[in-house]
Amino acid sequence: MTFGAVVVGGGVVGTAAALALARRRERVLLLERFAPGHPHGSSHGDGRIIRFTYGEAIYVEMARRAFAAWAELERAAGETLVETTGSWECGPSLSPQLAELEAILGRCGIPFERWTAAESNRRMPHFRLPAGSAAIYQRDGGVVRADRAVRALRRLAADAGVEIRDGERAAAIEVLADRVRVRSAAGVTWEAGVLVLTAGGWAPELLAQVGLEVPLRITREQVAYFPARAVSPVDHRVGAMPTMIDYHDREQPFYALPQIDVPGVKVGWHHGGAELTAAQLEPERRPALDEANFAAVRAFVERRFPHLDPRPVERLGCLYTNTPDYHFVLDRHPRWPHVVVGTGFSGHGFKFAPVLGEILAALARGETPPVDLETFALARFAGGPIRRRIVA
Repeated sequence: MTFGAVVVGGGVVGTAAALALARRRERVLLLERFAPGHPHGSSHGDGRIIRFTYGEAIYVEMARRAFAAWAELERAAGETLVETTGSWECGPSLSPQLAELEAILGRCGIPFERWTAAESNRRMPHFRLPAGSAAIYQRDGGVVRADRAVRALRRLAADAGVEIRDGERAAAIEVLADRVRVRSAAGVTWEAGVLVLTAGGWAPELLAQVGLEVPLRITREQVAYFPARAVSPVDHRVGAMPTMIDYHDREQPFYALPQIDVPGVKVGWHHGGAELTAAQLEPERRPALDEANFAAVRAFVERRFPHLDPRPVERLGCLYTNTPDYHFVLDRHPRWPHVVVGTGFSGHGFKFAPVLGEILAALARGETPPVDLETFALARFAGGPIRRRIVA
């Protein structure tokens, strides 16, 4: 069975890449090891943050493209995928994160407001800021309805001719001079002119088969959903409450999304999860949710959300797959240009999915990518350890 391209990994980025390739009139195969909508990877859940508030210009540029791309996908899918809420981010008044945001947003012409703690507490009563803190509010941020977006991308990909094989684990990859051969755990073999690897937490084992060692760290993160108190004067639903990121903990910020589908505000501790071994990637072997992590999240809710009940209605886990600098990998194999790698997206990649799909499709087809990819090159790992950089 021969295809123009095979995409291994059917999360949001892999599905977006498959759709982008199909729109280039490629015959595309998309392999996903689990069932549709599964909770074992990094693409499930009711919502993800989409925002302009980045300290790096490349991400602001990609966010511009992402907002436009999601709007085009909404038109094609005939349903709402992005809800505007505004983005609210806080930290100490002299926080370097807030200073970076102000500088980049100003240079890129993105409108924003900076509020003192007193101003923020008056204008955004969802949150309680202590004296000496400040907040940046950007009106255009919002949430992507994650599960709905993945379903829409799958539907559009299938309509475009992508052959989607769920429950097919890619067990072996052989790279030939002009094509690739992929064999499933069930013994089925496919050939394609191009391979796109978007396998999330399972990327290391597949990258090793094509001679690549990328320093990926896989962790099990968790979030909890906190309901409004029985008597609350504040509306925490999507459209009434903005998304938020809190930089008071510089290395591991907290974040929150308004209530979307689950009846509570989603709160998490960015990069607060424990690292997993290769064996623990399998759902049945994963450890229990981390109680110390949850205690930190609950304490954060108690000090920052005056109108939420600190007893959650639900707790969930998910995988994070990250590089040491927390930037993505978007590149061709240094030896085989018909092998394309997309990985390291966890924690802030979902919002860019349609743009990432276009980038991976461009790399697969030998086109010039729509943005400069120097930040995301494989070559940055060649010289040994690289600078750690938190990208929330």
